Amino acid sequence: MITHINKQKLGVWLPNKLFHALEIKIKDYNKSTTGMKLNLTKASYILNLLYYIPLSTNEKYEDGWIPICSQALLRIKGYKKYIAFLQNEDFLNKKCIEYSTISNACKKYKIGDAYIKHLIDFHWLEDNSNFIKKSNEIKISRMNVADEKCSHLTKWLNPELLSIDSLSALKYIQDTYINDSQIKNKNKRIFIVKSIQNKCWSFSREGLDNRLHSIFTAIPKDLRKYVKYKGEQLISLDIKNSQPFILASILKQIIKPSVNLLNNYLSNEYNTLHVSIMSDLLYGDQHNEIQTFINQVLDGTFYEHFGDILYNEGLISKDINEECYIGIPKKIRGIWIKKHTNYDNLRKVSKDVVMQILFSSEKHSSEFITVFKKYYPELYRVIQSIKKENEKNFFPVLLQNIEADCILDHCTRYISYKHPDMPLFTIHDSIVTTEPYEAILEEELNRLLGIYFGLKPRLESELWTQQFDEVG
Repeated sequence: MITHINKQKLGVWLPNKLFHALEIKIKDYNKSTTGMKLNLTKASYILNLLYYIPLSTNEKYEDGWIPICSQALLRIKGYKKYIAFLQNEDFLNKKCIEYSTISNACKKYKIGDAYIKHLIDFHWLEDNSNFIKKSNEIKISRMNVADEKCSHLTKWLNPELLSIDSLSALKYIQDTYINDSQIKNKNKRIFIVKSIQNKCWSFSREGLDNRLHSIFTAIPKDLRKYVKYKGEQLISLDIKNSQPFILASILKQIIKPSVNLLNNYLSNEYNTLHVSIMSDLLYGDQHNEIQTFINQVLDGTFYEHFGDILYNEGLISKDINEECYIGIPKKIRGIWIKKHTNYDNLRKVSKDVVMQILFSSEKHSSEFITVFKKYYPELYRVIQSIKKENEKNFFPVLLQNIEADCILDHCTRYISYKHPDMPLFTIHDSIVTTEPYEAILEEELNRLLGIYFGLKPRLESELWTQQFDEVG
């Protein structure tokens, strides 16, 4: 692991107006109180969570309410006093709901109304407090875990070698995301630019998904053209239709088992899964539908094919520019409404819908699920069987674990051993390297994926300097 963290410095993300107002209010409070003094670093860290959490994850938080569990605040002595101070000074709002220890629910907070539409900035805070030291030790511990699991990848995660053309990137963000409704998209990109610029980012490989999370997994596609590693252009190779492809590979193993690493992995890690699918699959001609799905995935047309189905069923609308939109039911302030979401093309909306279908709970229902069931009844039945026989969220975790095992622990490990000088980074189902290694990476990855899955997916190559701007 090359990343070094100064244990006396902590970076926080706050709008400049909020940060400066907080400095003044903390000073005034400490002058007037005879009780416990407040620390600017700790107060800034708490407020920073209301920006950092939604910017660093793909979760969608309705109306800006961010869940912060007390466990994340326990390192702050007297954190309830900080919350009360921040609430009294209108820096944050606290959701007025009765919580109990039995429900195990996190309390929710929202940034103060005066700062909701402000752009964030990066602030270094430095002192000798044990809080900063402990916070950074936790980051280091998480990186150590990832380092132990996949040092062949983490050895390249060096903030000193990753650069970004911050002036051009910030100008692009300013010129592109101009509406108030785009403030989150704007802040997300500022967050990435200044994280790279200030060399303030870390990595981890924790959680049920077993994925490696780093700055690379957070960079929006429209900012990739500004990023370089050791001054060199980057390219990525993506598995097309990756989640459906992994599902297709599992089904292929059940229909016609073959010797490959996926079969070994399933036998070792998910032996009961074989039994549950075998008992639910039908034989003979009724395998045709499953095979049709597999063929569509392998030739890279599944999302397009299902998108056409959704359009013909009236669930997708298109304008004259071929841009699409759908109405997705969302619960806002306790009321279910259809909120329209726009997409650049049919494939993107189809992909989003498929992910919702695959990763929804076994009891969930929607118009999209009804259509999927109509055209892929046997596939739907198998998916439901997997969800029903296992724990909540088992299905997405299964696909993510297979992806992690394949990409992190098989393909990149072998490539790193054979080509030790090739920089390697991962974005879940994608592998990134510098431009001179593109041909080698493509050749090796094609071969290794075939060995792992017994099937060869289609790969998409993207030169990061040629990325199209993707607003949204």
